[in-house]
Amino acid sequence: MTTNGPARAEIRWLLTPDIEPESYVPEDPERFMFLVEMIAGPAGEKGEESFQFEVCSPGWLREQARNGPFPGRHLVIVDRFDWPALVAYFDDLVARCTGRDWSEVATKLSRYGHWEFEDYHA
Repeated sequence: MTTNGPARAEIRWLLTPDIEPESYVPEDPERFMFLVEMIAGPAGEKGEESFQFEVCSPGWLREQARNGPFPGRHLVIVDRFDWPALVAYFDDLVARCTGRDWSEVATKLSRYGHWEFEDYHA
């Protein structure tokens, strides 16, 4: 498909194997973490790829830091659990990541979430 302008992404699905978003209530609202997998692809075209994010609270981060330094890549930090706010965050994220083609868009998205092809070499 030919587009008039920059390539864009669109979210196909937001999935989480750890929780049921519509009914989830953290055991400890101050300390929680769960995985969100965003399946996204080029807007208006076929194809999709996976980007994974760990959504966590500041309390969970403090608990992890007690063991010493740890990497902070691919984290989405929230003060409280709010699924509609997370959906809006991911919608805004894909709207901001544009490029010349899907590869450039996916590379930009991989700065935020772990892209399934992040370290792939043919």
